[in-house]
Amino acid sequence: MHRESPSSTAAADMSSSGPLDDAVASLTDRLTHLATTWQNPHPAESSDAAERAFVDTLACAIAAQDEDAVRIAGRAFASEVSPSQPLGLPYSTDSAPQTVALLGGLAAHALDYDDVDDATISHPSAVLVPALLALGTARDLSGKAVIDAYVRGVVAGRIIAAGIGIDGHYELGWHSTSTIGTVAATVATSRLLGFDAGATRYALGIAGSLAAGSRQNFGTMTKPLHAGVAASNAIVAALLAEGGFTSDEAQLESPLGFLALHSPESGATNRDGSTASAGSDVTIEESVTEPIGLNIKAYPCCYYIQAAADAVSDLIDSGLQADDVSTLEVCAQPGGLVPLIHHRPVTGLQGKFSMEYALAAMLLDHELTPQSFTDGSVNRRDAQDLIPRISSVTKDLPPTGSSEWTDGYAVVTATTIDGQTRTLRVDRPRGHATRPLDEDRLRAKFDHCLAFAEFSANDQIYSALRNLSSQPSMTTFTEALVSSVAPTAKTLS
Repeated sequence: MHRESPSSTAAADMSSSGPLDDAVASLTDRLTHLATTWQNPHPAESSDAAERAFVDTLACAIAAQDEDAVRIAGRAFASEVSPSQPLGLPYSTDSAPQTVALLGGLAAHALDYDDVDDATISHPSAVLVPALLALGTARDLSGKAVIDAYVRGVVAGRIIAAGIGIDGHYELGWHSTSTIGTVAATVATSRLLGFDAGATRYALGIAGSLAAGSRQNFGTMTKPLHAGVAASNAIVAALLAEGGFTSDEAQLESPLGFLALHSPESGATNRDGSTASAGSDVTIEESVTEPIGLNIKAYPCCYYIQAAADAVSDLIDSGLQADDVSTLEVCAQPGGLVPLIHHRPVTGLQGKFSMEYALAAMLLDHELTPQSFTDGSVNRRDAQDLIPRISSVTKDLPPTGSSEWTDGYAVVTATTIDGQTRTLRVDRPRGHATRPLDEDRLRAKFDHCLAFAEFSANDQIYSALRNLSSQPSMTTFTEALVSSVAPTAKTLS
């Protein structure tokens, strides 16, 4: 089934004979080694982080079951999935896994409440979790295998991002959740299906041609569709390669391949000051110097808003009120406002990519929840009146505190009607990998998401997800998961 071609023999030998020689290894070589023979140096810590990601991602997907994007897509693909399965949780043994993954990824990302990885400027779990749950359920694999594949997918994304020159790639307009996510998730699906090096290389070559996604669609239903399509394409690539479907086995790094098409122009710089170029030498070990850790969002909006929202929340705790605000300015690092393209939003989806609206909502409501980003909430008069008083700028150096900036930092300065100013700086928002949500806060977010979808808190679901690696059968696990929410969930029928 996993046939070797003459051109893939050397790569197969390389990835099965011990440590990779990074001096000669291409991006495909690294990713193939990662999928086939790499040994995780932090297995216990990585497994725990992965299980937390599954909790968070499924909670976000369940919460999105009544979103228009989820319902429209559910109707569009109704003939390919079971009519009785819950929207936002479309996992079934009698549905095509690639369609299940598409709907699952769309739901996971629909509220923009899912996790973020700084290294890839993307939402890795919204792609990886649906793809691996769909494929793991269809093949009745173990939770341990799913978790192992997930970790490799996260690491793969970081290797690809470093090689592609992620800042320039993103600024060109690519949505890295979809572009990098497609290839990284294919590493994970190839691992889950037990591919050898030859089949893995074919799968990666297919994935390199399928990867796409434009940031112009931020603030529309198509933005979360990117995550679903990436998850689906990772399964398509793996299933085709499993059957012997061929591709250029060096597609990723070849002159007309993935890196060449998606990388910034020569001379562009990465966030660390290094020069971006296609196929930069990045070792697997450099990508996992610590156990994987992702940023779990405290608020259901773009991650570039999170630190500023924290700062406003803290200012509110110190006494600031919406009626007192004359102006409010946010300062972020260069590039820190790139995704926030809606300055006068009129829909809930646009509001998720509007610094002005999100902070207006925080000032008015003292919290940001999924309810904050409905069309009605965005268009309420007091929010629209407050939006013009809020502005954002970027500066090379932070205006207060340390002279160095950290990814996602924000300095918020509020000027009140009586002329007083209050300034607060947040370097890492709550939920960042360096400030992880504790178990109680993670459970609170899980329960909040279920409540938004009109589900009751469920100890059994939460416990099972937090111990996913011990589940012997993903089919049994998924059937129990779906049956536990099906009585109250909205369905396709």
